[in-house]
Amino acid sequence: MTSSRTLREYLQSIPPENTATRISFFLAGFMMAIWAAMVPFIKARLSLDEAHLGTLLLCVGLGALCVMPFCGGVIARHGVGFLLKRAYFLASALLFAVYFSQNVFLTAAVLFLFGMVFGSIDVSMNVHAVEVDRRSSKRLIAGFHALYSFGNVAGALGMATLLNVNFSVWMSVAILLILGLFAWILVYRNLLFDAGRSSEKAPAFAVPRGFVLLLGLICFVLFMVEGAVLDWGGVFLIQEKRVAIENAGLAFASFATAMTLMRLLGDRLITIAGPRLCVLLGALMAALALVGTLAFQNIYCVIASFFFLGLGLANLVPIAFASTANQNLMPMSMALAAVTTLGYGGQLLGPAFIGYVAKGTDLSVAFALLAFLMTIVAVSFVIFRRH
Repeated sequence: MTSSRTLREYLQSIPPENTATRISFFLAGFMMAIWAAMVPFIKARLSLDEAHLGTLLLCVGLGALCVMPFCGGVIARHGVGFLLKRAYFLASALLFAVYFSQNVFLTAAVLFLFGMVFGSIDVSMNVHAVEVDRRSSKRLIAGFHALYSFGNVAGALGMATLLNVNFSVWMSVAILLILGLFAWILVYRNLLFDAGRSSEKAPAFAVPRGFVLLLGLICFVLFMVEGAVLDWGGVFLIQEKRVAIENAGLAFASFATAMTLMRLLGDRLITIAGPRLCVLLGALMAALALVGTLAFQNIYCVIASFFFLGLGLANLVPIAFASTANQNLMPMSMALAAVTTLGYGGQLLGPAFIGYVAKGTDLSVAFALLAFLMTIVAVSFVIFRRH
């Protein structure tokens, strides 16, 4: 009785805007994992090769990049609630519609719209998270990103479970999206709808400069690697490691599980070791893990390599976002919009780049290029604060 009362009191003590922020991050990761599980099926149903699949994935990136630079200005004028409260409903409808698109051109159009909506979600939820973090007495940013990773795990395992018990693809997607929207309906009214609103006149388009630009380029690489695992991890296991299509989601599930676990420890770890050391060690671990996915043939070792890749990448993005929010070159909403645009540009345009490289060579060469880029990120640790 005492323990249940203590738990109830603890839950009641959590500010409702914190819960709404966590659910928003969870649902964003949840939807992207559902999309990742759909990619091999869409590739097979439309009979696409690597280059054509890469072009199709590019539509998501183009949609996001068309809208994200303008989100900072919209948020500065209207607050995050204007975009965030509606976006999850529209994104769910578009994601469900993707599977029923009967030709490449219709699929491309739907994915372009999905990218636009998801781009507004990414910018809005990060601005909201920074505002909630500022109002709190303790660091929360890495924990919010942990919920994104946890959503990745839940979505990937949810799709794998439903498919392995013989649910159809469309039924699996429908069940998971309905569950996600039900959770959003329960919490979205607790958002800080005015978060990110500025009394100063903000430009319509976010243009990064100086330190903000450097952080944006680093995020471009980090999200490119994450996007490669998201969109190409399953295809990599099937083509390079001869894994059954039903188990293609295990690469991303392993990767996302590691990111979740590490981000749960992230706020404390960054406080103890400092951003600079965390960036150096994390980027080097990620580079070595990518080499491991290429070198190992045993499927368990390959899955373990994806796990260590997740451990290495986990806290790098929260560190970069926190560093952006603490600078004074640009207003907070505009700086985060600029860095988020570059970062997610890497995640959404990167898979297309991987597709073209794989078409000319193979996926192993593309993953080797990602390992090289992570060594460059490791060198960039010098721009971050020691503590």
